[in-house]
Amino acid sequence: MKIIKIAYVGLVAIFFQFSSANLFAQEDVGLDEAYIEIKSKSLKDDFFMARYDFENDQIYIPIKGLFYFLEIYSVDVNLKRKTVQFQVDNEKYKVEIKSGKNFVIDDDIYVELKVLENDFKFKESNWSSQDLKLTLNPEFILPFEIREKGKVERLRLNEKKEDEEFNIIRPEKRILAPGLIKVNYSKIDLESKENQLNLEYGTQFLYGDLYLNYNLEPESSMKNYNLTYNDVYKKNDVILGEFYIKTPDFLNINGMVEGFSFGEKNTYSSTVGNITTIKGEAQGADVIELYQSGVLLDYQRPIEKNFVFEVRDRNYGGDYSLKIYYKNGQIETRKVYTVGDSNLLGENEWDYNIQFGQEKNNGRSQSVNEINYGVTKNLTLGIGVLELESEKNRKYSILKNEIIYKIGLSNSYPMVINFQNFYETENQENSYEIRINQKIKDYSLNIKHFKYSPYISEENNTIEYNSFGISRDFITTRIGLGYQEELKTNEKTREKGYYISLENRSIRNFSLFLDAEMTQKETSKKSYSINPGVSYGGMSGFTMILQANIEKNEDLKTDYSLKVLGRRREFFSTGMEYVLGTELLYNEEKKSRFSIDFTMYLDKNIYVELPVSRKENGELNTGITIEKTFDISNLKRDVGDRQVDNSWIYGKVYIDSNDNGKYDVEETVLPDVTVVVDGKKVVSDLNGEYIVPGLLPLENYKVEVDRKSIDPMLTQVIDKKKVQTRASIGTRYDIGVQAVSMVTGNIIPGENISSQELIRILSMTNIALEKNGELYKEIDPEFDGMFFFENVLPGKYKMKFNYLGSDDIKFIKDYLEVDIKLIHEDEGEYFEGYDVIVNKSISEENESVSNEDQNDESDTGYDLDDILNNF
Repeated sequence: MKIIKIAYVGLVAIFFQFSSANLFAQEDVGLDEAYIEIKSKSLKDDFFMARYDFENDQIYIPIKGLFYFLEIYSVDVNLKRKTVQFQVDNEKYKVEIKSGKNFVIDDDIYVELKVLENDFKFKESNWSSQDLKLTLNPEFILPFEIREKGKVERLRLNEKKEDEEFNIIRPEKRILAPGLIKVNYSKIDLESKENQLNLEYGTQFLYGDLYLNYNLEPESSMKNYNLTYNDVYKKNDVILGEFYIKTPDFLNINGMVEGFSFGEKNTYSSTVGNITTIKGEAQGADVIELYQSGVLLDYQRPIEKNFVFEVRDRNYGGDYSLKIYYKNGQIETRKVYTVGDSNLLGENEWDYNIQFGQEKNNGRSQSVNEINYGVTKNLTLGIGVLELESEKNRKYSILKNEIIYKIGLSNSYPMVINFQNFYETENQENSYEIRINQKIKDYSLNIKHFKYSPYISEENNTIEYNSFGISRDFITTRIGLGYQEELKTNEKTREKGYYISLENRSIRNFSLFLDAEMTQKETSKKSYSINPGVSYGGMSGFTMILQANIEKNEDLKTDYSLKVLGRRREFFSTGMEYVLGTELLYNEEKKSRFSIDFTMYLDKNIYVELPVSRKENGELNTGITIEKTFDISNLKRDVGDRQVDNSWIYGKVYIDSNDNGKYDVEETVLPDVTVVVDGKKVVSDLNGEYIVPGLLPLENYKVEVDRKSIDPMLTQVIDKKKVQTRASIGTRYDIGVQAVSMVTGNIIPGENISSQELIRILSMTNIALEKNGELYKEIDPEFDGMFFFENVLPGKYKMKFNYLGSDDIKFIKDYLEVDIKLIHEDEGEYFEGYDVIVNKSISEENESVSNEDQNDESDTGYDLDDILNNF
């Protein structure tokens, strides 16, 4: 009987042992290993290991392997319960695999694609069995997307800070520098005897930017001058000399004074009646275009750095902006600010406008002192003291108070209220201006209410002004409607006006606009005005504006104008350039007037201009302008610039053989190397010297070497430096190049690492090369463990191996020392043998064995002693 019991017990034990082995070991399902190409968003792996059922054309994806590929290393896979837990961006997920075929192989769960779509909520999966490619798109955000988003934000916030701290090579500040001087000789008409001779001089003086413009003939006089200290406090400049003063629109003041200014140097507009005046500076501008809400209104070719636009005010037409084409090829887009409007400041931000001096022509004293402070991000308070004298020789002593408040109804309905109060102390009278801007989704509402005291109303002939406008921007169309009324001082009557403004930009580079106005006084009939127009700018090298002005009061008056200006072009491959412009004006009184402006530029270093225009009597008028700019520090240098406040970057191109980042006399210089700065290309001479002229001041430029112009084994020394320019002087920057080498090695598996485990480990490993404690390069190893660092410059490095998984994986060394020394300074070499062994830690091995023993006992759920007792 005992023998029978023992036999039964043996059979039972064998049965359960067999059942346990088949139930909890990996499942033998006859699937083949397959290396496929997998893509998910911006991630890609050309050697992703999956399992493939070739007979049924079915691919099975490992869950751990997939999540490691997605860089989600927090994944926890329970093989018994077939659950998966992971966390992305503080969001926790738990998935229980319920649907589709799945198998446990190599300590991972392999699932078919529909499991990913149903259980893991992947939006879509696309499998191609012909070229073994799989594309997946998960609903949840991936870690690399979080990193990229954070990286963009950090770059946006820190770019300027990093530039200011350590990335900028700044020119040396000087008490006095030689500077640039330009001699200009011109004759408006070759047949006349009148000559014009002018000198312009720009330099560094007392650590500031000095600019002088002096007429020698026909009369000797100082035309313009100023000494500017840029960015003295944040973005605020100090100007000593001539500048435009910012005054309220209701006072008629010339604007150009000689004195002191502290504040931001911007371009401002002011509106008096129905004329908007825009004044500013643009040294070296070839063409300046004026836009309003993207519509080209006017253009001009300035003859000096100060410019003035006077255009008919387009009610509710939107904000003004300028597009400035400089003679050195650069293009600037500039916002035009309104004197009456102030910006809402951020919390604890300050804004200053301190200006005082005398008008140049008549000696009137003007003074404006204003300070604004951002109490919160939605509330700005301002105070000011104004001592001004108008064109009518009327003096004003004004205390100004300002409140700007943003009401955050919602992001779709923001409202900004601007209240400005003007108290005239001498006459003890009060005036105020209220502006309300309201956004209602795609609509913009503008409300203005101005009330002026008797003393001020005598200046601008207006007691009260009210207006209401609404506009909406569509994709290519803008529509504006408005109403305004004015109470005039002299007539004591109200003048009402109704406006409509239409714009269309559906045709590329063309703008069509139409402004219509109906006005009526209480004592007179209605009057009408219609102003249609079309403008073209941007492509094909020319600018065109066609406008009409049709007015109907008692009589009908019409005016038409056509202006066309071509961009500078080369004259039949001769090296000479020309500009052609035409203007046609027509009205009923003066009939037609047609003019042609043909300008030929004969030389790039000696500027020769031959303007040809047609007089009103039909005769041709020919003039001449000759300019030459000299660098006083080096009179032999050919200066092609026409702007004396422009800058340049110069230096040597050399092989940095001792890796110190500086040019040493014994180091080799490189001729015939192309240097690129902001699209400009120059070539170094026999001494390795280069110079890039015609650069705008106060800009940070990246200086690069064109790799095509140097030996393939050489490259520019990698750095994040930018070169800053200052007016009228150059900034030295020597460009170091070095030979590049290749560094290779292998990640070798230890005795306890299988080939499958090695592939998984490699997919979660990156290798970093550090120099001076900073990351130099970072790469991923190949699927077989080999890795390559290309384009490595000479120097000492540390090679670090980083495992990103949660397993306790150890490399035999924390880092490897790499020392790149070249036998020949201009020839790179091949450095190999940087191998490292990867292993599981001993503690993990012991834990693994212990866990396996515990699992074998606990997972079976059976106790052999209990079985024997029962039998």
